[in-house]
Amino acid sequence: MSFRRLFSGVAAAAFVAISGLVPVQAQEAAGSDAKVQNFGSWSTRCETADSGKEQCHAFVDVRIGDEKQRVAYLGIGYSPKDVDKDGDQDLFMFAITPLGTFLPAGITWSVDGAEPFGQQYMYCLPGGCQTEILLTDERLKSIKAGKEMEVLFRIVGKGEVKVPVKLDGVTNAIAAVPAPPKS
Repeated sequence: MSFRRLFSGVAAAAFVAISGLVPVQAQEAAGSDAKVQNFGSWSTRCETADSGKEQCHAFVDVRIGDEKQRVAYLGIGYSPKDVDKDGDQDLFMFAITPLGTFLPAGITWSVDGAEPFGQQYMYCLPGGCQTEILLTDERLKSIKAGKEMEVLFRIVGKGEVKVPVKLDGVTNAIAAVPAPPKS
């Protein structure tokens, strides 16, 4: 796919998202070794890593238009190490947004209109720009109890993108992600 076509697709996705149209939510087709389970708007994906260990996360893949252009991929899984030093591996949420995301603005999430929480982007790869945030008990409870989460980021030259994400099934999807063994 040429850069021009990719950029025009991202620009179209940003325009549709900015204009307030609701994106189509779809679960990405799994790779040959991935196991996917559906739970309402959310799903879980488990794959075997190069190390031989199974890695799983809950996710929602938000796409729009006839070509199913990805607007946002949100995942919830366990961090590879104990971030807050409490003896347990922690749940974190990650987001992947399109190339062309304005990185200095960061990304914010808000559940049912509550006070938003946000994070700066970490990096961009050919598949999009990614960030991760630790899910505190308070954030996790609000996500599990919520009806809808709004994801907000900016596209260079296009402005603010607001992506509504339904939370039906998120509690069951998170519960289906196996907790890593204690160290």
